[in-house]
Parts: sequence; structure tokens; C-alpha cells
Amino acid sequence: MSIEAPPPTWTRTAKFLGLPLLGFVLLQADGMFPVVRFSNELANFAIGTLSFLLPFLAAFFAFMIPRRWLTTVIAIALLLPLLFFSALGLLFQGLLTRDALRLGSNPAFTRIATVPMGGYSVGIYLSDCGAPCSLDVDLLQERPIIPGVALVRALPGFEDAGDPTYKVVGPDTLMVSIPAYVDNDRPWESLPARSKTYHLKRFLYF
Repeated sequence: MSIEAPPPTWTRTAKFLGLPLLGFVLLQADGMFPVVRFSNELANFAIGTLSFLLPFLAAFFAFMIPRRWLTTVIAIALLLPLLFFSALGLLFQGLLTRDALRLGSNPAFTRIATVPMGGYSVGIYLSDCGAPCSLDVDLLQERPIIPGVALVRALPGFEDAGDPTYKVVGPDTLMVSIPAYVDNDRPWESLPARSKTYHLKRFLYF
């Protein structure tokens, strides 16, 4: 009876190297195109911050590949763009941490209203990432799936916007209005008042 040899250590390590990278990609994708979120805004902020540590964990596993220095060098070289991006992400999140702990939410993505719609709700958020970005209004349709966790669907929002008002105009129908945006220094960037009517699906995607 033959006994199969265990897989090489470097192969097992390479598999572990891929796990944090997969987690990083999934969490970043969910941040840009949200599908699942915690009901606690501070928990969402914490998960977003910790996700930027995953490429560094992958780099650590790359150094753990035994007797494969060339493989390690190639892996680190491929990881450099992600490490740079993650370092910037950690810096940005770190600057927000004090305000996040004080407010109990992400100061760059602040919930300003929740619209109950019967079985689900629509969260209206003010998105502000600082000087490089405009002030935007984002909307998320949210339906609880288990306590503390919600399935969400991103709805079209408004750029260069603030002070939204809303009105439920019918079953599963919501209208959001934005006042005019006036920039006296750059009048060509001024925007008229806008509104959108959302015909929502009760189970978000169907």
C-alpha cells in the first residue's frame, strides 16, 4: 500500500497567499458596488479599513515560501501596486478614524435619512471624500436578511449635490429632489435643481 506524499510546503503557502487577495478584491468590489452591508455603520467602516491590510498579509505569506526566492521576488513585485494602493487607503481611513469613533459612522459616507418602504428601506447618504472629490448624494435600497446584516442595491445618485428631499409617491415608488448647485467662482460648474423618481423592486433585484 502506497502512501501519498504531502504537497510541498510552498504550494500550500501559495494557496494561502491567494486567500487574502481574494478577500481584498471581494471587499473592495462590495465597497464600490455594495451588495451586503452591516446595519452598524461603524462596523462597515472597520471592515473597509481592515480590508487594506489583506495585501500586506499576502506579502507576508509570499516571504514564507521556503527556498523559492525567485517566486517570492516575483510575487512581491506583482503585489507592489496593491501594497501602494492599500497604504494610501490605510492613510485615508486613518485620518477618518477619530471622527468615525466619535460619530459612530464613516464621516466620508454619512447616512442623512432612512425612508421606510415596507419590508425594506432606502438609505440616503452624503458622500464626501475631501478636497479631491465633489459632494455627492448616494442611495442604497436595503433589505435585512439576518439581524445586523442587510442585502443592498445601489441606486443612481446625484453628483455635486446636497440637501436632498424625498417623498414616497406610491407603492415602491420614491422621488428624491436636489436643489440647484451654484458655484459663484466657477459658474460653468453650477447645476440646476434635479429630481429622480425610483421605481423599486420589493426584493431589490427582482
